[in-house]
This record gives sequence, structure tokens and C-alpha cells, in this order.
Amino acid sequence: MHCICNGALGAGGGCCHAGRGIAVRVDHGVDAEVKALFERVEQEQGQLDILVNNACALHEQLTEPGGFWQKPLEIVDMLNVGLRSAYVASYYAAPLMTKQRNGMIIFTSASGAVHYVYGPVYGAHKCGVDKFAADMAVDLQDYNVAALSIWMGALQTERLQLLIESDREKYGYIENMTETTEFTGHLIWALYTDNNIMAVSGQTLIGAELAKKYGITDEGGRQPTSYRETHKVAPPPRYSNIIR
Repeated sequence: MHCICNGALGAGGGCCHAGRGIAVRVDHGVDAEVKALFERVEQEQGQLDILVNNACALHEQLTEPGGFWQKPLEIVDMLNVGLRSAYVASYYAAPLMTKQRNGMIIFTSASGAVHYVYGPVYGAHKCGVDKFAADMAVDLQDYNVAALSIWMGALQTERLQLLIESDREKYGYIENMTETTEFTGHLIWALYTDNNIMAVSGQTLIGAELAKKYGITDEGGRQPTSYRETHKVAPPPRYSNIIR
């Protein structure tokens, strides 16, 4: 199994299940470095089965109160290292996958794609990667390559814990809704080994619902709750119209 995880998802090879992890330092704001990574994968491994687009630039003041014009302009970098970088990585992954006529491109996303979270930049990023999955799936369908977006829950990271501790009255509720970073890695593996994966290619899926479908629990046997229950939202439908 050969996969690339952009970012820290499933540290230790969580999305590849018993694979050998090779850490490679890449600046996703530099296209040439991304291209070089995929060239190295092709030369050293000869194939690429899974790409997980998980990297993004999260500015420290993104979550602070105020309108978008009252926060640093640099917050918009999330549309560069986040949205654009996911496109670039997929651009270089697609030739490898289409040549072998097998593979899966995953975008990690969240419900901020359909409701307000921290301002327009965050929402545009999440909405954008969901649309990447939908439209790339159209281009990839004849090659048996799937493209999907997964709405993850709040991840158990040091950064999130610091946010919760900064204002427990405001953010304390998040603690019981968190997921480990490895959790989505297990879901990705379940998707990849599903013989009917092409039937859902192009869709945005809720991680917690995938877990129930595949019988997967998080650390300690915990079953994360779907956004349909916690936020009363769900991914919007995709229409079959195609204009070329």
C-alpha cells in the first residue's frame, strides 16, 4: 500500500494500516516541492494508491471574535495552503493513479462548508474541497479512481485543547465531540478496501456515519456523533448535470 498524507492525519501510518511511514518535508506553498514529492514516489515506490489532502494554514487569530476585516489579512492564506495546495497535490497524483487505473483521493473537510464557522475563509476552504471531490470524481470515473471528501469531527490536537482551555464556558462542549487523528485514517482504509467505492465517488461523507457503516469506533470504543445530530446539518446534494 502506497499513500501520501499531506499534514499530520493518522500519525504513524494511520491511514495506510501497517504500512511503513516515510516522512518527507514539503512546503505546500511551493508547487515545485510538491511536484518533486510525487516524482519521488513514482521513482521509489512505482505506484500511488491513496492521497489524503489534509494540509492547511490555520492562522492563530482565525478563531478570535470580530468581522473578517478586523482580523489579519494573512488568514486568507488558508485558500493557498489548504485549498489550492490540495488541487496541486491532486494534479500530480492523478497521472499516477489513472495510469494504474486504481486509486483514491481524499479531502478532509468539515460542516463549516454549509454553515458559518470563524468567518468566510474557513467556510470557503471547506466548501471548496468538497467541490473538488465532486468535480474531480467526474474526470476520474473512467479510470476507476475515486475522489471523496470526509467531514471530520473536532480533532484532538494540542491546538484545539489550548482553545478549549482558553474559554471553557464557550468551548468546553467541544471536548465531548472530539475525534482522534487516527480515527479518520481507519475510515479511509475502510473506504479504500470497499469494492463498491466508485458508487460513492464524488460525494461528501460524514466521518461519524462512515464509522457506523463499517463498524469502526474511536479510541476507547467511543462512537462519534454525526453532524446531522449535533449541528442539524448535512452535505448538500450533488446534481448530475455535466457541462464540458
